[in-house]
Amino acid sequence: MNAFVLGATGLVGRHLVELLVQSSEYGRIVAPVRRPTGVDSEKLIEVPFNADETNTWDPLEPLDHAFIAFGTTVKKAGGHNAQWEIDVRYPRLYAKRLLALGVRHISVCSSIGADFESSNAYSRMKGQLEEDIRMMRFPSFATFRPSVLGGERDDDVRPAEAWAQRMMARLPKRWRTVPAVRVAQAMIAIARKEPTGMTIINSKKIWTISDAASAALEGDQSTVIS
Repeated sequence: MNAFVLGATGLVGRHLVELLVQSSEYGRIVAPVRRPTGVDSEKLIEVPFNADETNTWDPLEPLDHAFIAFGTTVKKAGGHNAQWEIDVRYPRLYAKRLLALGVRHISVCSSIGADFESSNAYSRMKGQLEEDIRMMRFPSFATFRPSVLGGERDDDVRPAEAWAQRMMARLPKRWRTVPAVRVAQAMIAIARKEPTGMTIINSKKIWTISDAASAALEGDQSTVIS
């Protein structure tokens, strides 16, 4: 299969790229980027990011699965309207084109509390993207709603996020800080199953799916070793 990753240089996206490159189930990984991912693999095809020209974009490879892990902060974007462009409009444009290209499954890294009717601006943005993609009627769509993401971002210092990571690290799994690699593992595991319709994966379930994926991988490796 071939995969598409939007947000390949981000916290979750870079783990997605690394895991997909390592997987024998994926032949090519296409990633629109503004800067190089730093991943050295013949399987990875980096293309220029240009959301406003997606209606004519041709990846030159048939795509099976798509992963969206794309977003920013209101401070970095320069305001709520600018953040909306990045968190909602750009992914929506790519998703629309991916559907036209025949992608069977799309996964979105959303956020805990995502709801397009929420009074919270961030939750409303994430919920709106979910709703927009749901209405596109992909054969298979999974949205992941992690709590605070754990891990270090490249060239992107987020003091509030770092503080939240520490504060929520000991909470029950429903709210606990979720390492970004676990989210990536869960997204790929669900994509492989291609569940019909829309599937919502909460933070606690991300841990469960990631544990199962890791256990399965260790089992495969032990079989090879033996």
